[in-house]
Amino acid sequence: MSLATSSAHPSKPRQVYHEPTGMHRLDILSRALSKLLRHQAGREHMNMDKRGFLSLCDVLNHRYFKSMKATPEDIFQAVNINDKKRFKIVQVQDDGIDYDNECKECEVHTYVQGCHYMICALQGHSIASVTDSYGMTEIKKNEYPEQIIHGTYYNKLKSIKESGGLSRMSRNHIHFAEGMPRYMNTGKRARETPCKENGKALESQDRAGVRKKRRASIISGMRKNCNVIISLDIEKVKKSDLVFYRSGNGVILCPGDKDGLVKLEYFGKVTDMSGKEIDLKTI
Repeated sequence: MSLATSSAHPSKPRQVYHEPTGMHRLDILSRALSKLLRHQAGREHMNMDKRGFLSLCDVLNHRYFKSMKATPEDIFQAVNINDKKRFKIVQVQDDGIDYDNECKECEVHTYVQGCHYMICALQGHSIASVTDSYGMTEIKKNEYPEQIIHGTYYNKLKSIKESGGLSRMSRNHIHFAEGMPRYMNTGKRARETPCKENGKALESQDRAGVRKKRRASIISGMRKNCNVIISLDIEKVKKSDLVFYRSGNGVILCPGDKDGLVKLEYFGKVTDMSGKEIDLKTI
């Protein structure tokens, strides 16, 4: 007697869902925080103040973070390890959050049970009510950095040219950096960067150390995989009506002109990552 055989078309094995753990889980939480604090909180009419702060309790009670079973400790850890320092958590000194008047607050990095916290993203908002991002300060004309650069992609240059310049689009600001971030492979460009300290040109033997120190302090402003750099003409920008700000994590921000643009006339050079110049007339 032969043994009974299984069906000729056995069903596929059921896929088992595994909860993300470790760094992968923290990366997912960080991305979710970025989406909520920069964009989604406005659409969902959450109680966010003009600086972009939400109560940590409101974040933890949001449906997505509840589905992830996120704890306060998880949020603190995701904030602390973020490589671009996108977020800030502050402890408020009272039992409630007064959104009409700024609370007495202090920045914190460790969760203590029973304390009250607020959390914000430091830049990147598309929420119109966020008019005074936490830690954002206006850059005075006489304090402009030597460089203001914007990272983009070669396949975006045509639309940038056709629109008349860099547009803030749906966001509140256009993002720039005051030099190449530490995570960018800059090659020739790093060696050609103007290098001054206290307004004075440095001797060649001192330049490498200063450039290395400067790049180490630039932690944000452009995506890691961008392949084109747009450098603004600092002297033209100084004479313009454009206003620039520095965010709480060092990103240079500009709302643009009345149309939300930093126009082509303020572009200095457009180059690839090796420093080779790109002629926009040929795009």
